[in-house]
Amino acid sequence: MIALTHARFGEPVDVIVPTEQPVPEPGPGEVRLRLLRSPIHNHDLATIRGVYGYKPTLPAVAGSELVGAIDALGSGVTGLKPGMRVAAMGRGAWAEYVTIAAQAAVPMPDAIDDDVASQLLAMPLSALVLFDDLRTEPGMWIAQNAANGAVGRILMRIAQAHGVNVINLVRREEAADELRSYGAKHVVVTDRDGWQNDVRALTDGKGVARLVDSIAGPQSLEMQRVLAQHGELIVFGGLSGAAMKLDPSLMISAETIVRGFWMSAWMQRAPREEGAAAMRRVFDLATKGELPLPVAAVYELAQAHEALRAAERPGRGGKVLLRI
Repeated sequence: MIALTHARFGEPVDVIVPTEQPVPEPGPGEVRLRLLRSPIHNHDLATIRGVYGYKPTLPAVAGSELVGAIDALGSGVTGLKPGMRVAAMGRGAWAEYVTIAAQAAVPMPDAIDDDVASQLLAMPLSALVLFDDLRTEPGMWIAQNAANGAVGRILMRIAQAHGVNVINLVRREEAADELRSYGAKHVVVTDRDGWQNDVRALTDGKGVARLVDSIAGPQSLEMQRVLAQHGELIVFGGLSGAAMKLDPSLMISAETIVRGFWMSAWMQRAPREEGAAAMRRVFDLATKGELPLPVAAVYELAQAHEALRAAERPGRGGKVLLRI
């Protein structure tokens, strides 16, 4: 079978290699999946670069989420059968065949197609849990950068449905138009001087109570300046690849809280019942068609380098997916 592997950390297009490997056999309590779709997430790219919170042992098969058809069952597996379509999160998803723990397999209803099913666990679940973690109230003002990404679009939809005012920060007018097409009420384009004044005008000069920073780096200082007194800066991502820059005097005078949020840590500490309840909420949103999960393009595994370039292309209109 073909698997997308890397023997060193570095730029994905430089280190990812389509490699012939034997088809894995499922062990006790495992199932084998035949790949249908697997997304290229930002955290997959960061993992390949060696700058994510998790570093795999090399050489490694890349990828972390997929939807596939059960191809074989290991001993002791019950409740699943060959041919069932399931989604899963797990390392090594970018391969024709993947083995996972049977308990990690999430059966997919026919109403959810492969393109959506392959993205259903990581980003929508992260957005939903992140929203809960923000501890908002109706009428509160929050903001987020990288708002045109999958998490940003979903967080905006969830927050607005709960009566929370969301200011979506994007760098391009085209991205702003795209967000408005998904129902965003407040969008501010940050590629010009003075955009912070737009945020202050929307909030009657008070600033935002919560700001989700998915880019970090030097521009975190600009984000900090639109926070309200006692505001919270929640670091969700590090797309800039650079160290954050903050103003300590402003942090002190505004009594700002800066903290991180990592979905992997939440999944490890959350009780099983809480995780299951969150997943049911995601399913409910998906079956109602309320999760904006567009797809920009689908590539075969053998087209890995073309797919990776497309995944990092500015202005792409959705997620890039891989298939056999």
